[in-house]
Amino acid sequence: MTVSIGIILKKARERRRLTQDDVSKYIKIPVKYINAMETDHYEEFSDKVHSKGFLKLYCNFLGLSVEEVLALWRREYESYFDNRKKEKVETIATKIEFPKFLITPSVVIVTFLITCVLAFFGYLFYQYRNYTGAPKLTLYSPQENVVVDKSILDITGVTDLDSDLFVNNQKLILNPDGSFAESIKLKEGLNTISIKSVNKLEKQTEYIRTVIYRPYQVLPRFWSPASQLVVNDYKWLL
Repeated sequence: MTVSIGIILKKARERRRLTQDDVSKYIKIPVKYINAMETDHYEEFSDKVHSKGFLKLYCNFLGLSVEEVLALWRREYESYFDNRKKEKVETIATKIEFPKFLITPSVVIVTFLITCVLAFFGYLFYQYRNYTGAPKLTLYSPQENVVVDKSILDITGVTDLDSDLFVNNQKLILNPDGSFAESIKLKEGLNTISIKSVNKLEKQTEYIRTVIYRPYQVLPRFWSPASQLVVNDYKWLL
């Protein structure tokens, strides 16, 4: 029959003719914990560190082998504390209840007001960026570095409605949606065209387009040693 730790401690104390109160005075351990160790009631301790600490102190005082007593304690009681800790964690997790989110009229009103406030400030921020930044300008035509054979060039695009648009420093009237369309006359050869949008803060966005105008040359019908192309009774120099 295996002798319990409590009996070993109690007999060692009695051999020294000490009471539990005497031991408590010497090693400063409350009597209830001394009694718990001698009666093997380790549920009195908060955890295994607490239990092992007092047990080591008691064994040293009684002159017992700490290693042997702790080996017996681990075999008998360590699993008890591990299981108790696990049960405590599971109990706490079970008790934790997340608050249920209920959709009430007050919640709907608050959510609506918050949405309105965020939308209002978002609109102000959007307007501020548009007002303080350079205006938007999208140019549909002409493209850069194009060669045309007609003297009239169409300029089309869209910009911010509250901006002024200039083509070669000539102001254009925008359509109600901010779009614009204008035709200008080209000179033969290289043409440089400025399309510029300027807002109220004098911020501007500008595109520079280079357009080359080369009109067709119609020649009288006659024979020439030079390379020629005959199309519809007209000759074109190559």
